[in-house]
Amino acid sequence: MKIFLEAFRKEFRSIFDYAGMMILLFIGPVFLTMFFGGVYVNDYVNDIPVAILDEDGSGLSNTISSSFLSNERFDVEYYPDNRKDLEELLYDGDAHMGIIIPEGFESGASVGDPKEILVVTDGTNIVVSNNAYAQAATIIQTIAVGVEIKVIEAKGVLPQITKNLALSFNIGERVLYDSKMRYMNYLIACYLAVFFQQLMLSSMGSKFIRSKEYIASGNTTQKALGVMASCVAGIMPSMLLGLAGIKYIFHVPVIGSLWTTVLLTILFAFAITGLSMVLASFTKERVEYAKISYMLSLPTFVLAGCVWPLEQMPDALRITTRAVWPLIGYAKNVQEIFIKGKEFGAVVPDIIYLFVFGAVWLYIGVKIFDRSFGSEEAVIDSNDNMDHSLMHAN
Repeated sequence: MKIFLEAFRKEFRSIFDYAGMMILLFIGPVFLTMFFGGVYVNDYVNDIPVAILDEDGSGLSNTISSSFLSNERFDVEYYPDNRKDLEELLYDGDAHMGIIIPEGFESGASVGDPKEILVVTDGTNIVVSNNAYAQAATIIQTIAVGVEIKVIEAKGVLPQITKNLALSFNIGERVLYDSKMRYMNYLIACYLAVFFQQLMLSSMGSKFIRSKEYIASGNTTQKALGVMASCVAGIMPSMLLGLAGIKYIFHVPVIGSLWTTVLLTILFAFAITGLSMVLASFTKERVEYAKISYMLSLPTFVLAGCVWPLEQMPDALRITTRAVWPLIGYAKNVQEIFIKGKEFGAVVPDIIYLFVFGAVWLYIGVKIFDRSFGSEEAVIDSNDNMDHSLMHAN
């Protein structure tokens, strides 16, 4: 414990010796959270540029066009003359969705045999495309029900019976935890977890390489944990400020336990300590270390279950990821603690996983670090001794 505290004090004081280190730990989390959070400041994708091709020119087709005009999700900017012009608008990116109302649409609808309305979306942007299609389907289905009711009533059926026939199934909707389904709520907690990972990797790696002789000179495990603790102590105030920012500036609901989140965060820092030592041992230079550590940010983020469900990944990939990188046990839990209020008991399996992962990789990291830098120290000492011997001989 004495060695650990000594290493902690030494490495914590050294943070203030390097401007880059202070930027990473004291400013990085807040800056990155505000910067990335600003991207998703709008709750929904609104004002999607739309082109409407009305080949029917009827009252019903005008009603459909007016419904799109009055909807805040859409900005109807274009009325092309033909389908080729509409496709060109989509190809050039001027419009993200096109609505084609075919000729004879109203006449077909009046006899219960309407022609198909074609919704054309630009599939290169899945976020816009999915939002546009879902809202367009809602608008068209709402109008379709109204038309169907009129057709049935025209046959002499009573209004209440008509409504029951037209609406044979009623759907109730209840979205739990995040009723607005905001992209901000879905992604920002995972972003915060990745920011913590990358900033911790950078700061620990820099310390491991700068202080390699001191750390490898003995009691490597305690010194490595001292390095980790000093970085956590340095970054935690800024992380808490970033958390306050997403709650009070971006209005992300943070309803779960802060203490559970802090515990997971410390265990995650412990889990990546050994990995940082392995990277430092193989790269030996801070620039090379930085290249590899930042290269890991995107693949580890994707494999953590933040953008694609873990259960939809191949079993072999999921198992391999759990064995070599621990973000999979941290990021998604942070998200669900914030949004769902996930309780401590539900994250105990991942608490155990992070501890075991950290212990195993710390053991591996210490062995590789000692072999890499400890032998280097021995070579330096051997050369110094040889120089002294030659001097005495002369």
